Amino acid sequence: MLLRGRVRVNTYNDDGTVLESVILCPEEGLYGVDIPKNVWHNVECLESGSVFFECKEGPFVPHEVEGVMTVKGSGL
Repeated sequence: MLLRGRVRVNTYNDDGTVLESVILCPEEGLYGVDIPKNVWHNVECLESGSVFFECKEGPFVPHEVEGVMTVKGSGL
């Protein structure tokens, strides 16, 4: 959910192919996206001062895929 500014949200297949690319901008009425569980994604800031709120269904389960995400020793 974008609170202020402008961001691009990309979702990807496991092979890195872009599934969808959406630009969020409250002034245009585009506030948020729903990203399904286990879908790779990123958020790219397009405007300085952008603020977004991310909410996930819990519980958080740390994992690692080929060294991409490591949480060992992080206290999580």
